[in-house]
Amino acid sequence: MQQRWADRDEVDVYLGVGANEGDREAAIRTAIAALAVTPGIAVVRVSRLRETEPVGGPPQGRYLNGAVHLRTALAPHALLELCKALERAAGRRFDGVRNGPRPLDLDLLLYGDRELDTRDLTLPHPRLAEREFVLAPLRDLGVDVAVIPRPVAGPRVFEEPDAFAAWCDARRRGGCELGLVPTMGALHDGHASLMRRARAECERVAVTIFVNPLQFGAHEDLDRYPRTFAADLELCRQAGVDAVFAPRVDAMYPPGFCSRVAVGREAETMEGADRPGHFAGVATVVARLWSLARPDRSYYGRKDAQQVAVLRRLQRDLGLSGALVECGIVREPDGLAMSSRNRYLAPADRRAATVLHRSLRAARDAFAGGQHDRDALLAVARAVLDAEPRGRLDYLELRDEGDLAPLPAGRVPRGRMLCAVRFGEPPTRLLDNLSLRGADEEEPW
Repeated sequence: MQQRWADRDEVDVYLGVGANEGDREAAIRTAIAALAVTPGIAVVRVSRLRETEPVGGPPQGRYLNGAVHLRTALAPHALLELCKALERAAGRRFDGVRNGPRPLDLDLLLYGDRELDTRDLTLPHPRLAEREFVLAPLRDLGVDVAVIPRPVAGPRVFEEPDAFAAWCDARRRGGCELGLVPTMGALHDGHASLMRRARAECERVAVTIFVNPLQFGAHEDLDRYPRTFAADLELCRQAGVDAVFAPRVDAMYPPGFCSRVAVGREAETMEGADRPGHFAGVATVVARLWSLARPDRSYYGRKDAQQVAVLRRLQRDLGLSGALVECGIVREPDGLAMSSRNRYLAPADRRAATVLHRSLRAARDAFAGGQHDRDALLAVARAVLDAEPRGRLDYLELRDEGDLAPLPAGRVPRGRMLCAVRFGEPPTRLLDNLSLRGADEEEPW
């Protein structure tokens, strides 16, 4: 296969051609003839056309497939636009049906040795090496398909900040919207729900896996925090993640690193009061990740509601780009909010831990029944928590929605109940929260 330019202006290009509606061969031959008379394009050779079964999509007829070797001076996107115009001229409907039937299909497979990853075009074609109905025609044209890069089995993994930042920057320059899902690893289906939402809303998705030492106190669980990178990578692969950033601590915080990002009111109570310095550590690592990735959207779970409020303040005050997307809590069948720390719990403590959700639901049910007094609602939840001897309450709060500002005593029109409870020795600290209004916020993506 010729992989280099024969001169400075022209490059060898291979197109896949196919059709499974109407006069299939006539549509393919007409498109090839149109390419041949286009200035800047020379048709070098056409493969044999083959009958093939459709791959994916709704029930439909068999395809006629082949490949075309071109030499062209057209840039990749200009050639892509020409192919789309030829498809439209043949009657193809771009109606959003994935892998649906079509009177003409033209795919850019190889553009010399060019690698490209943009919103509209990826080169080499990302599924080229998986599809025999494309590989067989390429063999007809003398292409050594054994040297075609095969897709990486799973996301690309980056350890160095500069390499990750360069990957993110290349995606943006290619017109791709980038979704970022920051995590500390030990991933579960709550994290996967964030990835699935990012995958649905963005062309490219990056996940960060970094156990951030700055957000752990002196006697907290930094050393025993679960690290399950192989399993995490497999979950990312299943969720369709494109890149994973898993840096070393000294790469994120090189020698001499001494900056800290402090966030005000939103970080001062609840978790901020119980864990001094915690939110400064969170804000510092997120600011660092945000500056590297510069995502269009960044995804966080509502289980850590105060953290979300802190990061919204961080984004507003520092003018960080993109949208912060808050996603619903994902729960186990018995109501316990999914958390990486749940795996610490002994069986008896795991059963007892459902008291968090039960207490919050009791307050929400009381609110729905007409009890709108702040202290009375807190008393309802506290009674449920006090009835569980294995749990040790750190705090129980009723705060305003959104910024979690304190609510004054008396009647409340809305609110969010938040609690933190410890179980076992060494203690495992679990968080949960729930809106009094009973919205569908708990539904996973």
